[in-house]
Amino acid sequence: MHIIDENPYVEQINKVQDYIENNLDKSLTTKQLSLIANFSEYHFQRVFAFVTGENLYGFIKRIRLEKAAYMLLADKKRSIIDIAMSVGFAGQASFAKAFKSKYGISGSGYRKANGVVNETALFGENLHRIDRSIEPLGIEIRKEKAIKLIYTRYTGPYKGDSELFSYLFNKLYQWADQRQLISADTRWFVIYHDFGNETDEQYLRVSVCMSADRNVAVGGDIGVFNLSEGMYGVGSFMVDPSEYNKAWYYMYTKWLPNSEYKLDDRFSLEHYPTMKEQGDKRLVEIYIPIV
Repeated sequence: MHIIDENPYVEQINKVQDYIENNLDKSLTTKQLSLIANFSEYHFQRVFAFVTGENLYGFIKRIRLEKAAYMLLADKKRSIIDIAMSVGFAGQASFAKAFKSKYGISGSGYRKANGVVNETALFGENLHRIDRSIEPLGIEIRKEKAIKLIYTRYTGPYKGDSELFSYLFNKLYQWADQRQLISADTRWFVIYHDFGNETDEQYLRVSVCMSADRNVAVGGDIGVFNLSEGMYGVGSFMVDPSEYNKAWYYMYTKWLPNSEYKLDDRFSLEHYPTMKEQGDKRLVEIYIPIV
């Protein structure tokens, strides 16, 4: 069983990370972010580094570049300058310098070398050594209204760790059940904050979430944020614990390139619409944000 340390500052730092991820295209200042965390500028940067293991601007730059690298591979029709500006770079020159410093190659070279979708970069090396075949039960286009989500978040290695995910779901369920927040309309999601296989395992972040239909006080490592309205391509799959990656692989490398849609900048999601199970398989919906 994972032992997850409780940090007294995690609530404030999660709020800051949520704000950064939702505003990558904007100017992000220490003063602005310290107000969100309710710390002085002096203490804020030290607390951020203490909680995350990264300095503030190192975190922002890493997230911007990893998202840009992901978008370069996942949407080859989108221009490099458009991708650069969507993640907060002022222009082509500043993006090119930062990207080459991190990846040792230009954005255009990275895209050319890896093709439309680089399977290793997006899904990991292990996927090449296993059977990737899977078929969806169905795929549809859905427009989702904005959703208030309550979440618990984990930072660190999580891939293939079903015990960790069970722990996180049970933790959030018990917290919500004590506050009588669970109803027949409650929806359950998982959000992966990293971008493919570009993120070092120690910095991976995953949020297990549930929908909420009213305001509720949160604290500690239980947080809340609003998932914005938008369109999604939704694939339904019956998967065992080893097949989630196959479902993601299908949606990104088979469905999306052959659809008429472009990938949007919003979060991709796993959604658990019911507790439908068949043996060790369960129903999951993969939500790909589109425009």
